[in-house]
Amino acid sequence: MISVVIATQDQERALGPLLSALVPAAVDGVVRQVIVVDGGSRDATLEIAKDSGADVLEISGETEARLAAGCAKTKGDWLLILDATVLPPAGWEAAARAHMERGADRAAWFAPARGGLFGGPPAAHGLLVSRALLDELGGYSVRLVRKLGGRLKPLALRKDGY
Repeated sequence: MISVVIATQDQERALGPLLSALVPAAVDGVVRQVIVVDGGSRDATLEIAKDSGADVLEISGETEARLAAGCAKTKGDWLLILDATVLPPAGWEAAARAHMERGADRAAWFAPARGGLFGGPPAAHGLLVSRALLDELGGYSVRLVRKLGGRLKPLALRKDGY
């Protein structure tokens, strides 16, 4: 269902917890693919990504270009686009499944659990978007959030996390 695209560069400390947070969703069949797009790490980031079974792309350049390359390699009908420092909040997978089952054509975003929910640019937190909508908007770019406009909404998490 979901292909996860993660941008990294020297993120060995953050990547392990992030990949661990995706395991329950993978076991439940919500996450089917994880792509780590690395910009030239000199630490253990690549080893962690490869050991986890993620697809690894090594691409130099700005984060936006790397995320665009990762998004182009996805197979899922939905994409979850993350920075390696983002840790999805508890219950995100149930909320994502509900969002996708409604057949929503809108994108959803969430803020990381680290530091609590707060405002800011959604793409810096986590962006769940359908492949169809992403393609309609011309693929991933730094202007994606602006292009989404009114289609962007917070991922509906209940207080108990589910």
